Amino acid sequence: MSYPPPPPGPSSYYDPPGPYTSPAAPPSTDKGLGWTGLGLALVVCVPCLPLVGFVLAIIALARRRFQPRWVAALTLVLGLGATALQVALVPSLLDAVRDGVNDSLDDSADRARRSGDPTEIPPLKLRAGDCFNDPAARRAGTEQIEASTVTLLPCTSDHDLEVYASLRIPGDKFPGQAAIDKRAGECLKRFRGFVGKPYGRSRFEVIYYFPSKRSWKLLDDRTLTCAIGHPDHRVTGTLRDKRR
Repeated sequence: MSYPPPPPGPSSYYDPPGPYTSPAAPPSTDKGLGWTGLGLALVVCVPCLPLVGFVLAIIALARRRFQPRWVAALTLVLGLGATALQVALVPSLLDAVRDGVNDSLDDSADRARRSGDPTEIPPLKLRAGDCFNDPAARRAGTEQIEASTVTLLPCTSDHDLEVYASLRIPGDKFPGQAAIDKRAGECLKRFRGFVGKPYGRSRFEVIYYFPSKRSWKLLDDRTLTCAIGHPDHRVTGTLRDKRR
């Protein structure tokens, strides 16, 4: 006698699950780069920021991951235009800074003249009739030194030197030492009219102050200052018409 085989029992295994795939990552973009560039391109009041925006726009366009692309193109134009504007404004800005510095120095010198208090001022702000101390210039002899400040004080006080003439050096380009020395010859010509005696026969000496290449460029300094003093000691009062 035969029996049919028993029905299959429950399987102890499960069919393996199908392959699983993770959702695709969103494509990377340059959204932050593109909009940051636009913002920087619009900041005209801060130097170099539009130029940075211009560079970011170039990067965004080259990588092609920023949308909308017309914003990057607009940033390119704005950044370039704003940078060109800033470059064009640099000379005007420098002129404004120079004028502000000169006005401040002028005000300081004028206050010192009115008050009579000894005050440190740059030599380029000296003018005819000023008396001042500059021991370094007196000790220098024929050696050329650079004086950054002198002490302005009333001529009734003991002082080293007195300004008897201020000359202007013409031209836009720094003329060089030879041209300045030639112009300084005018100081000797004006000496007699101030003292009443030719320089070659006088006991007094002449010291002149002139622009440096730096002050010529930065402060628009064009002044040649002619000063008179005694070679051995300080004097009191003006030396005008001393005839010595």
